Amino acid sequence: MLNGTPYRPARAAGESHQYNIDMKNPGKKYLLLLSFLEGSAVMACELIGAKLLAPFFGTSLYVWAAALGLTLLGLAGGYFIGGRLSRKYAGSYNLLYWVLIIAGLLLVLMPFSSSLVMNQTIGLSLELGAVSSLLFFMFPPLVFMGMVSPIIINLLTDEAQAAGNSAGNVYAISTVGGILLTFLMGFYVIPNYGLAMPAVAAGILLAILPTISLIRAKSRGGIAVPVLLIALAALSLKPVERYTEDYKVLYRSEGILGQIKVVDHPSYEITPDARVGRGLVVNNTLQTYVGVDDEMEYSIWNWAHYFPTAASIYPEGSKVLLLGLGGGTIVKQLGRLGFEVDVVEIDKRVRDVSVEFFNMDPATNVVIDDARHFVKTTDKQYDIVIFDTFLSEAVPEHLITLEGFEDVKRILNPQGMVMINFYGFLSGVKGKAARSVYKTLQESGLITEILATPGAESSRNLIFLAAFEKKDFSRAHFDDHQFHEIEDLYKHFISTRAIDLQDAVVLTDARPQLAKLYTPAAREWKKSYNDYYRRHFVR
Repeated sequence: MLNGTPYRPARAAGESHQYNIDMKNPGKKYLLLLSFLEGSAVMACELIGAKLLAPFFGTSLYVWAAALGLTLLGLAGGYFIGGRLSRKYAGSYNLLYWVLIIAGLLLVLMPFSSSLVMNQTIGLSLELGAVSSLLFFMFPPLVFMGMVSPIIINLLTDEAQAAGNSAGNVYAISTVGGILLTFLMGFYVIPNYGLAMPAVAAGILLAILPTISLIRAKSRGGIAVPVLLIALAALSLKPVERYTEDYKVLYRSEGILGQIKVVDHPSYEITPDARVGRGLVVNNTLQTYVGVDDEMEYSIWNWAHYFPTAASIYPEGSKVLLLGLGGGTIVKQLGRLGFEVDVVEIDKRVRDVSVEFFNMDPATNVVIDDARHFVKTTDKQYDIVIFDTFLSEAVPEHLITLEGFEDVKRILNPQGMVMINFYGFLSGVKGKAARSVYKTLQESGLITEILATPGAESSRNLIFLAAFEKKDFSRAHFDDHQFHEIEDLYKHFISTRAIDLQDAVVLTDARPQLAKLYTPAAREWKKSYNDYYRRHFVR
């Protein structure tokens, strides 16, 4: 661009390109503003795309790897196509505006299109399902966003020696937009407004200025863009009801840590009488399930009964640190034992939901923090530290490492005990993660026993019980409304001598590995939950 006139490269012999330069030069600042908005939209698309996967495929490392990889692939494809188009239609502002508008329209549509796609791909594995889903609903808008920077650089460049400076400015401004939007989305927008509304807002912001420019230039297509934006926004913002009348959603929230729902529904395949329970459903996985008829005081699941039974060997007034709140069931059970409980929960929404929908005492001391960070920074001492942080495909592996256990030992009283809630697989490939947790506990110097709830490996829970010295569980006692008191807890202990640890690994901060080891079992758990809800409650 020279003296306000768009730069036109010399036309090669035989070329017959038609340059559509039919509007006034908007200026460098306007183009850089569009670059800023494009960079912001890229990060909005990536974050929202990854979180839209959560109810169907979870929030594991595999999901984020798929989101990051396809984001880079989409941008790379866009850079290539944008470079070719900017050469073919050099100086065309129309090209820039339409690329931005199409990207904005696709971003506005993403909450709706993602639901359609993932209802078809839900039966696939975590990896294949995540990749194929993102290819359909997140990849296309990213390709168009990637096209923007080369086109803007072409419009800003009037001579060869200025190309580097123009490219640097455009990519710097675009990156700054992405950085600011990432913080804004992660810390405020998504936790407060969910996913659909931010996606629609980001798409409209990306498309609105180019639309105004086209309308001012009296472009025929420009006048139709607002109508399209409104129609697509209506599709994305309208809830898609897919559940039967038995599935009553009382609360729904989309946040940076995933989707949370509170649902009342019958306990098909869980209790013989299919009683109605209230569930805390996190990323489409039932995390807490309590009886509605007993005012949400007691869990429908038997594993929640074994946990307080094992803890009952401690006297009233014992101090307990619970890492992971869920619906507050364990908090209530520990309260019935007369314990003083501190809870660490990373998601504030979970605390609010536990109070409002699960009758947890609002006076419960719940600290919103990462569990490992709290353990490393607290100066309090505890008699029991409980890990209840695992959820289907999600594994906070930074907690379960040799160094993590050393941090826990620092805040554990000499007579104290560590309890870890884990899935039930212990043998074969699916059990390698549990065997590695056991081996890591042993390596940390804690004497460890394993309590298993009744049932097959695929449906039971394992509870690791680790302490500085061997504990006597013969005096364990706990009775509640739902389950009878367990007369002999030792009948449910697993013989640790029979556990083959040859392939087990010691988990460390430098090489945690638990997420990888956890995946074979996580696939089965996630698929079983998806199948369960589709079988009984999805229309």
